[in-house]
Amino acid sequence: MESELPPKEQLAAQATAGRPITQPEASAIAHDEFDMTRRGPIKGGPAATAQSLHDRQQNFFEVAGDVARKPSGEVTQEDAKKVRHFEARAVGHAPGKDSLSAEVQSLADHNEQGRHGKE
Repeated sequence: MESELPPKEQLAAQATAGRPITQPEASAIAHDEFDMTRRGPIKGGPAATAQSLHDRQQNFFEVAGDVARKPSGEVTQEDAKKVRHFEARAVGHAPGKDSLSAEVQSLADHNEQGRHGKE
């Protein structure tokens, strides 16, 4: 029955590839784990991994959404740093040059140059 649970590495690869882990997926894994153990989730097991990855992804989506709702001319270096931090946690590694955080950083750099040019 244990083979029915997704390996933690598969869940991490899914997150790294940018595919969100939904709350229903995390709940289903926890349910299956409970059925298998009859005591609840396994510490550090697939259910805990799925829930942790889901929560990290949701935190990233929330932070990115907050920044996306700002007028583009108001995006700051602090915004870029925050998005980069949460994106790295969501995908499990430093975001690349084609990432959302790289785009936010570029916008923040542009805004900072504009502000310094006006001084």
